[in-house]
Amino acid sequence: MLSFHLMKFAFQDFRKSACNLTHQEYDLAYQHANEEMLLHQVILTSDEACCVVIPDPTLQQTLLEIIAEYPDEATFYGTLEENNMKLDEYRIALHNDLRVETILSRIASTVQSVTAAEVRHYYNRNKTEFNQPEQRSANLIQIRFNPFSPSELNSAYKKITAIHKRVTRNPVSFPEEARLVSDCNTAKNDGNLGRLAAGELCPELDRVLFTLQAGETSTIVHNSSGFSIIQCSKIYPARKLSIKEAFLIIFPILLKKKQLEACRMWLQNLIQPTKETTP
Repeated sequence: MLSFHLMKFAFQDFRKSACNLTHQEYDLAYQHANEEMLLHQVILTSDEACCVVIPDPTLQQTLLEIIAEYPDEATFYGTLEENNMKLDEYRIALHNDLRVETILSRIASTVQSVTAAEVRHYYNRNKTEFNQPEQRSANLIQIRFNPFSPSELNSAYKKITAIHKRVTRNPVSFPEEARLVSDCNTAKNDGNLGRLAAGELCPELDRVLFTLQAGETSTIVHNSSGFSIIQCSKIYPARKLSIKEAFLIIFPILLKKKQLEACRMWLQNLIQPTKETTP
């Protein structure tokens, strides 16, 4: 059903209903939808499809998850109507969509596992991928204010100044201060930002963090989010991951590659079956 696939790609790629797409967006969504529809038709007539049925609870749960991606239920049902689809028709199309996913998943599961030799070969050919930059673990205290309110700005500055004096005098109190007074959503984790490489924070905080020594607390930093204080907990020097550490990265990459190739070959044989040669 083309309307199902068009609705799917319009929302998936552009977060719009098909009728609200620009001409260029519509052409792209239509092309993807038509290609997927034709491919699904071939897959669903394969021998592998004959015994694949999606249980009703799974279908219903998937439908609810899709509806939840829309601003509200009314928007979803309105998009259905715009695509001239009834809910029952959509459920049938969704059922077939899930059947295709299941079939391809089963084909993918037939591949041989990745070997240690394959991991080692990938690691040796792509060594620069495993150069880990310097990282720093940090904690943050942030006091926010309305930038258009001078009184809020002054109040926030007085508050952050008092906090800064306390954590400078007693650096080990930083996590507790963060938990009690910070307006950042990291407060529930004692202000813990985790391990960060350069460029992962906003520019103002990033510059400050990577000038600090381990255990050092910054001066007060002012940016669009408010007033902040950042503390560097630990510095992790740049290094190269060992093959043992890289294994957890490489294994899924190679496994996914094998699975995609298995599906590609299966689809190729399905679409263009090998012709028997006559003697």
